[in-house]
Amino acid sequence: MKYSNESRSLSGNELIFLGGAGGHVTGSCNRLNAKNLSILVDCGLFQGKKDERSDKGERRNFAPTDFAHGVSDVLLTHAHIDHSGLIPRIFKNGFQPNIVVPEVTAQFLETLLYNSAKIQENEHPENRLYETKDVDNTLRRLKIVKPFEIFPIGQKHSKYSAEFLTNGHVMGASSIFINSLGEDGHKQNILFTGDMGKPHQSLCDGYLAYSSNYPTDQVHVLIAESTNFSKEPVSFEDKKNSLINEIKKTWEEGGTPLIPSLSFHRLQEILEILHNSQGNLLPKDCQIYLDAPLGVELLNIFQKLNPEELTNRYGDDPDFYKNTMDSLNRFSVNNLKIINTHQDSLLNDQKFADSSGHAIIIASGGMGEHGRIVNYLHGSFSENPKNSILFTCHQVEGTKGESISRYENLVRNNKKGARVKKLDKFTSHISGPKETFGFLNRFNMSDLQVVIINHGNDTSREAMAKEFKSRGFDGKIILPKLSQKVGI
Repeated sequence: MKYSNESRSLSGNELIFLGGAGGHVTGSCNRLNAKNLSILVDCGLFQGKKDERSDKGERRNFAPTDFAHGVSDVLLTHAHIDHSGLIPRIFKNGFQPNIVVPEVTAQFLETLLYNSAKIQENEHPENRLYETKDVDNTLRRLKIVKPFEIFPIGQKHSKYSAEFLTNGHVMGASSIFINSLGEDGHKQNILFTGDMGKPHQSLCDGYLAYSSNYPTDQVHVLIAESTNFSKEPVSFEDKKNSLINEIKKTWEEGGTPLIPSLSFHRLQEILEILHNSQGNLLPKDCQIYLDAPLGVELLNIFQKLNPEELTNRYGDDPDFYKNTMDSLNRFSVNNLKIINTHQDSLLNDQKFADSSGHAIIIASGGMGEHGRIVNYLHGSFSENPKNSILFTCHQVEGTKGESISRYENLVRNNKKGARVKKLDKFTSHISGPKETFGFLNRFNMSDLQVVIINHGNDTSREAMAKEFKSRGFDGKIILPKLSQKVGI
């Protein structure tokens, strides 16, 4: 079945898909042009060699940032670097739009962007996208708005407004509803789903906790992510048990489990599982080694959040945490040791090269590219076949983690090294048709005219397109290519 890559403008509005399109799942960036309006929705880094480099070998993150010319606002769906990490580069190149975010997203964004700049500053100057001073300039342009509060966007007389709709993907994550009036007086409402959260989600709860606040106005144009559309949902119990069972299996074989983790949301989610498992599913005295400086910084932000931002839910129990103290303690684990310095990390690698006992290591760098995980992948730890590396994060094609996760064991010095296990049950993305349309049906789609499917591989995008057709949608379905302009 073929789907359109072109669309005639219905109201003079135009979308340009600058990232997260054409089968790519990183670099999310969309420009909306209209009369008195030029905005970006997200402005993220491409990650992994497949996404970051073009077929000609050109580095997409280093492409000219002319796409930011004339942009008044960048509306950010959430703080993940593949959605936010290119913003300081447009400031480095002289553009100064407003960066519009909910307050919770702003709290995490600051730490994540400074960490990104630190990584850049360790690169050779020719490979440096931006520096700390560019993050400074970015953060000066932050504009904080409340979720579910309508605010104007664009130039003074643009007749456009927007609203952040909390959707439960990660802390602060939102879909964005844009209300517009086209050049010909044609009213057109646009919904950017961003990365859609699940019905129920760890830490921030899922979209069901917020959907009663979603607007009832008709959606005319839908821009939907499709990352996990081809995957079926996994229950919390399956997810939790997959992690606990692999930890126990590693101990039984006389080794130590190592969990490479994304520092934002995933690390805190894992700590919550360990907190609620010590003393029952896991020994109360098992030791947790946290080797993730960025993760610790972000953990401190989680612990300082307004308690109302944290859900009382744990798994299938919506009232698991009975009071504020219980809720804030969800990240506390027994026998926690924080690995502070790089040298201490190297020593920890050596310590667990051949050590048995009830210990768990969580290291930053969920895709194996950066962070403390590199010390273990290249150190003595990974030479021991009794040890295990438990990937809980999606491995973007072209990353070190994606390469490693193809095999049952690492090979070190021509010998079988640490066991490798990819746990596909962890994701903060919505999964499968039932969950996806469970979310989309929370909106008024009675006059939906255009569906644009991005942020997913082509298999997922085509599967979502077929599902829309099977559900009776007879409007335009567009699977945009990178840099494609689409009139809406």
